[in-house]
Amino acid sequence: MWVGLSEAWRVVEQHWVCAPVTLGLGGAVWVQRLREQVRAEERRRDRRIREEIEAYAHLDARLPSDGNVRLLSRTVCDVVVEKSPFRRAAMLARDAEGRLYVAGSAGMDDVTKAALHQWGERVVVKEREGGDGAKRGDGGVGVPVGTKSFAVVLGASQRSAGCGRVIVFPLRHTCGRMVGALVVGADTMMSLPRRVVFDAVGPLEALSVKLGRSMENAALAERLLRTEKLAGLGLLAGGVAHALNNPLTAVLGFAELIAETTEEPRVQEDAATIICEALRMRETVERLLNFWRPSVQREEKVELSGLLRELALACEKKLKDRGVRLVVQVGEDVPAVRGNGDRLRQVMEHLLNNAAQAIATSSRKDKGLEAAIRISVGHDDRGVQVIVSDTGPGFREPGRAFDPFYTTREPGEGTGLGLSICYGIVREHGGEISAFNLHPHGAAVVVELPFGEKKNGEYEAVVREVA
Repeated sequence: MWVGLSEAWRVVEQHWVCAPVTLGLGGAVWVQRLREQVRAEERRRDRRIREEIEAYAHLDARLPSDGNVRLLSRTVCDVVVEKSPFRRAAMLARDAEGRLYVAGSAGMDDVTKAALHQWGERVVVKEREGGDGAKRGDGGVGVPVGTKSFAVVLGASQRSAGCGRVIVFPLRHTCGRMVGALVVGADTMMSLPRRVVFDAVGPLEALSVKLGRSMENAALAERLLRTEKLAGLGLLAGGVAHALNNPLTAVLGFAELIAETTEEPRVQEDAATIICEALRMRETVERLLNFWRPSVQREEKVELSGLLRELALACEKKLKDRGVRLVVQVGEDVPAVRGNGDRLRQVMEHLLNNAAQAIATSSRKDKGLEAAIRISVGHDDRGVQVIVSDTGPGFREPGRAFDPFYTTREPGEGTGLGLSICYGIVREHGGEISAFNLHPHGAAVVVELPFGEKKNGEYEAVVREVA
C-alpha cells in the first residue's frame, strides 16, 4: 500500500510544473467558449430585432376604406405577438365620443381587457382636467420606460393589487393628440435589465409612430376626398338649381292660374296636386342653392350649451310621446363660439331630427332595446365638441353620410341634402363634422367648432365661406 502511494506522489511531483499550464489553457478555452456564446446570443438578438423591425415596416397599417379600425387592430396585435418578445397585445382606439376602447387584442384575457377599459376612462378624465397626466396620456399613473412608452399597473391603483403590468405605446397625431394606444403585457419584462427592456420596446415605439401617422393620414385623406367631392357636387347642384328655377316658376304659375279659373272639381284637385309638388320642388331648389352658395355670415357669440338646452326643451315632450328618451349632458364652463347663431341652430335641429327619424325607422322596441338620443357638449384646448348619438340602426355607409342626395329613406320622404348642408355650415365656421357607427349598435355625429384666436381674453372663431 505504501509503495502505491509513493508512486502516485512521484507522478504528481513530475507533472506539478505542468498543472498551471493545464489550468490556464482550460480557462482560456472556457473564456473563448463563453465569448462565442455571448456573440451568438447577440447575433440572435440582432437577427430577432431586425426581423421584428422588418415585419413592422412591411405591415400594412392603412385603415380600411370604411374606416373600421378593428380589422387593423387585430392584424397589428397578431404581428406583435408573433414577432416581439411579448405574448399579449391589445390596441385601443377612440370611439365617436372620444372614449378609449379595446379595438382588438391577441392573448389578452377578459379581465385584462376590462382593466384596460377602466384605465382608458381614467385617461379621458385626466384629459378633461388637463395637467401633466393629460399631456403624457398615461392618466397620471404611468412610469416612463422608453422615449415614447410608459408602464402602467392595471387595477384600482398602483398600490393595490391589479391584474398585471403593461407597457403602453400611445398613438398620436403630429399635433400631439392621442388617438389610441398599443398595449403589451409585461409582467416578466419589468424585472429584466434596462438594456433588454429598451431593446424590446424600441421597435414597438417605431410601430406606434407609424400607426399614429397612418390614422392621421387616413383622416386627412377622407377629409380631402370629401371636400373635393362636395365642391364638385356643389357646382353641379348650383347649375341644376338655376336650370330648374325658371321652368318651375312657369309650372307653378300656370297651375295656380288653372286652379283659379276652372270650376270643375277634378281639374281643381289635379291643379292643387301640381301646386303642392311644385312647391316641394322649389324647396329642394332652395336647398340646392344654399348648399352651393353659403349665406352671408353674421358673427355673434353663440352659447351652444344654451342653444341645445332650448332645443331639447322644445322637442322633449314630442320625443317622449314617441317612446324616445332624450339625454343632454353639458360639461362645465363650456366657452361660447363666434359665428351665425341661426345657422348653427339649423345644424343642431337637423342632427336631432335625423336621430329621431333613425330611431323611428328601426325595430328596436321589438328587440327590447331602449330608444334614446344623447346630446353631449364638452370642450378641450382646441374647441367645443358636440356629439349627437342615437340607438338606431346606424349609418349604412358612414363615409357617404354627407354626400348630397344620399339618403336611405323611402323616395319622397327626404331629399338627402340635410347632412350636406350641415357639413357646409360647420365648415363655414372653420369646424369639422364626422359620422360614426357605434358599437354594438347606434350612430353618432360629432361636430367640432374651434375657439379661434384669443383677443382681449376671449376666443374669436374664424368664419369663412365654403363653396
